[in-house]
Amino acid sequence: MKNIYKYLLLFVATALIVSCNEEDLEPTLAQDKDLATGINSAADLASVLNSAYDRMTSSGHWGRNTIIMGDVRTDNAYSNMNSGRFAASNMDHTAQGYGPWATIYGVIAITNIVIGADGASLTGSQAAISHTQGQAYALRALAHFDLLRMYGQHFITGQGGAGSLGVPYVKTYKNPDNLTPARDTVGSNVGDITADITTAISMMSASLDSSPAYMTVAGAYAIGARALLYAGSVDSGLYSTAGTMAKWVIDNSGKTPVSAAGFNASFKTDYASNAIFELSFTGTDNRGINGVAYILRGTSYGDVRILTGDATASSNLDLLDIADAADVRFAANMIGTAQGYPTVLGKYPTMNGSDNITLFRIEEMHLIYAEAMLRGGDAATAKTYLNNIPAIRGLGADYYASATLDNILLERRKEFYFEGMRYDDLLRMGKGMPLIDALKQMNDDKTGSPPAYGDYNTAYPIGTGELNANPNMVENYGY
Repeated sequence: MKNIYKYLLLFVATALIVSCNEEDLEPTLAQDKDLATGINSAADLASVLNSAYDRMTSSGHWGRNTIIMGDVRTDNAYSNMNSGRFAASNMDHTAQGYGPWATIYGVIAITNIVIGADGASLTGSQAAISHTQGQAYALRALAHFDLLRMYGQHFITGQGGAGSLGVPYVKTYKNPDNLTPARDTVGSNVGDITADITTAISMMSASLDSSPAYMTVAGAYAIGARALLYAGSVDSGLYSTAGTMAKWVIDNSGKTPVSAAGFNASFKTDYASNAIFELSFTGTDNRGINGVAYILRGTSYGDVRILTGDATASSNLDLLDIADAADVRFAANMIGTAQGYPTVLGKYPTMNGSDNITLFRIEEMHLIYAEAMLRGGDAATAKTYLNNIPAIRGLGADYYASATLDNILLERRKEFYFEGMRYDDLLRMGKGMPLIDALKQMNDDKTGSPPAYGDYNTAYPIGTGELNANPNMVENYGY
């Protein structure tokens, strides 16, 4: 396990700048820049930030594992251990560590280089420089949010909610006074995430927004909406702010939910009409057998399987149990069969992993706003925005008779299966991970059972490498 210390010292001599646009995804000698002299212009600064986008596509993070672990630990899916991958779905971790800790802090290091640059001394448009640094603030907020939800102790029984241990919020690059940062509290992390989003929005300009492959003003608002909805389980006052941010995206982003007819095609289309922020992949910059599609249905991998319906054998409804016949999200071009098992076909259609991966889309903002309104006492508005999604998925304009948290959770499960959200949705609503049927456990070689709400292993352990390198680091409870 690498450690924060390493990433705070990255690029002391040079920075490997990796572009993540579709024209230039491979590093070249011309892209290597000495930090002392290499950032001289607005274009140089943007080129450095491209490396942060590229690092987010790692298979250990958004390129595969973060998405899969969001479902494989829940009632949506399991690992049959075909290639020995995702055995961690039962959260039976050791203190050696788990998860993308080092990868994410690598992203943060890049954002801090960009944030720390003296923009006034660079040539080029000052508005463009401000916009790039605003993007860096938004990406830094997203990176710390990802760390918080994986490693924070706020859902662990007896660990104290907002006052419990979060993660180190690293705001500087190569700061000699902060090479061994201590863990901040969850409440402090949420405050810093909010501050970074606020700064990002103030520094960015919608007129300079590019494609959804780059952070935009709407993308920054969307990060805030998701992060503060999640944090509302720790501080209920944040639900209202989450709703306000989500509504801003709905009203101002120009993004629209895709129709029933266009649902399947939207996952095959880069920068679809509903995409707020996505990570770019092409045939030359992809994860291949280490991507999402191959772990779902590859011939030599294919470890991750959808749990099939058998409601009579279990009190828990599997993913296919909740499907309505008219729902395009469960049509044969979305969920079908590969290697003899039911699996996801539509959301990651290209086996070589060259499809872009969408991290935020407008449908999520409608459901965030619905939940925020419900929690704020406006059940009528909540019902309207909740029903906005099933209405365009083939289920009618008044599918849900009322807005309830259970109905919102159900609709989020239908809309975002295999997009990495189910696990966090269950935890933030105080629910454990539902057990799969005993018969499925035996027949499909599913090992162990998922943790209950409040168990220590609902959070990843901090790796021993990090603990050894940083005397101020504290291991998570229970490991």
